[in-house]
Amino acid sequence: MGEFFVRVATPADADRLWPLFDEIEKRGQGLLAGMLGGATLARAENRRRALVTRLLDVEHPIVVAYSGVRAVGYLLMPSGEVHVSPGWQGLGVDDELRAFLR
Repeated sequence: MGEFFVRVATPADADRLWPLFDEIEKRGQGLLAGMLGGATLARAENRRRALVTRLLDVEHPIVVAYSGVRAVGYLLMPSGEVHVSPGWQGLGVDDELRAFLR
């Protein structure tokens, strides 16, 4: 607690979100879970394009929790779906993200 900060993500955050998304999607969850697949350049470009498009959607913002420059969790608004890095679960990240819904 207090070791992270929370803010609404922008397209500039796309590259910093990659490690978090990979971590969560390997468990079959998350925003781009169906797009993980092979490591071809075309697939990576499509996945990044989908992420940036989602980050540009002002009606469905993504709120991200950071520890320094590392994204450790995110909240999909308005649904309230929260995903937290396994190493940060139980440390209050999910509660802090859900506070954006209130």
